[in-house]
Amino acid sequence: MKKILMREYGSEDVLFEANENIPSITASQILIKMVAASINNIDTVIRKQGLPASVPAELQPKFPHLLGQDFSGIVTQIGENVTEFQVGDHVIGITFTGTYSEYIAVDEASYVAKVPNDLDLIPLGGLGVVSSTAWRSVIGHGQVKPNQRVLIHGGAGGVGSMAIQHAKNAGAYVITTATESNKEFLKELGADEIIDYTTVNFEEVIHDIDLVIDTVGGITQDKSYRVMKSSGKMFSTAQVPDQKKAVEYGVEAQYISSDIRTETLHSIINLYTEKKLIVRVNKIYPFTLDGIKTSHKDFENGPNNGKRIISFNK
Repeated sequence: MKKILMREYGSEDVLFEANENIPSITASQILIKMVAASINNIDTVIRKQGLPASVPAELQPKFPHLLGQDFSGIVTQIGENVTEFQVGDHVIGITFTGTYSEYIAVDEASYVAKVPNDLDLIPLGGLGVVSSTAWRSVIGHGQVKPNQRVLIHGGAGGVGSMAIQHAKNAGAYVITTATESNKEFLKELGADEIIDYTTVNFEEVIHDIDLVIDTVGGITQDKSYRVMKSSGKMFSTAQVPDQKKAVEYGVEAQYISSDIRTETLHSIINLYTEKKLIVRVNKIYPFTLDGIKTSHKDFENGPNNGKRIISFNK
């Protein structure tokens, strides 16, 4: 089978193609034939420089390293102790052992779940990371309630577009920052108010925000403190918030990552099948070395409006 690995840290040119045996599975694992995966920020960060220095050395990538986290695919083999899956099941999930591979083996008890076989697995290959991250920000930690005011920065991106939908499904009033070109798409997602950050300073026109979801960081995050209610919350996928400013403004501010719980994944799948959650596909790339390299280049150059998907059947 074909895999796309990285030999060291650096540009997309550190990626290379290899051929290996299809992985053997243990009694508690399932073997998945990949249909789709997606490019996430963590993939380009790891490729360029690895995980933050605060992460223990034993958890840093070992070379050659397999990138990729979310996936969709079809179960082709099950271990003798597996009870939740059958050969032929369509599944989605997240794995931290890499997805740039034609086959992957994951534990039955890991972050993986069945989806109806009539659903298109291509967009579902980009659902796992962004939807579970947005879920944790809005529902898990944010605990959004009806009529609360939620500000989502970068609403047209992967996490941002999911956060809008989760917040609307929870009954919130949603404000998002984006460019004018994404206005119609964001309205379709349910955004109540769209601020073009290229022409308007959001901190001058909004106030009394209960929850900020920050996917941008930098000066955008700094300005967000000014529009929040006292005791409001901010969750950022872009950078660790300044705790001194959080104390100064009397708010909670945290860095956030994915909610890796199977029950969360089932909740997300239910919303998707009920058409209360959509995945916007920005572009589909073939599972080739050039395809993966191009997807990384495009992701880094942006804009990333929706998901960049790797198709293993293209």
